[in-house]
Amino acid sequence: MSKKVFTNEEVEMLRNNPYTYAVTPHILSFTKEFKELFWKEYQAGEIPRQILEKHGYPADVLGKERIWGIAHTIKGQHYSEEGLHEGSLKKSPSADIDCKTTEETVKKLQNEVQYLRQEIEFLKKISSIRTTRK
Repeated sequence: MSKKVFTNEEVEMLRNNPYTYAVTPHILSFTKEFKELFWKEYQAGEIPRQILEKHGYPADVLGKERIWGIAHTIKGQHYSEEGLHEGSLKKSPSADIDCKTTEETVKKLQNEVQYLRQEIEFLKKISSIRTTRK
């Protein structure tokens, strides 16, 4: 992780980029589409800094360490069993909530509440079956 922390303005600028999957002041995640595009251009001989700037990610905002890390991460994902994917596979639940908009967070929580209600109804049925068999 880079030591450079994004300002609120930089976070908004990065969030508005169509290739950004998620962004927090500390973390920037890319879409699968961008990672595939990056990999093709990287294999064609372009340097990571040029690729990122060409697609709307200013090098001065990202910083040298982060640019190197992005290239390293995409290369690692390309050669991994999972392949290139959206965001990061190693996500903590709190990071997931921090990088989403309010609408996305509300939708996620509504789905979770609906799932938990179904689970409660299922447990009630199991409990009632056990008590009625006596």
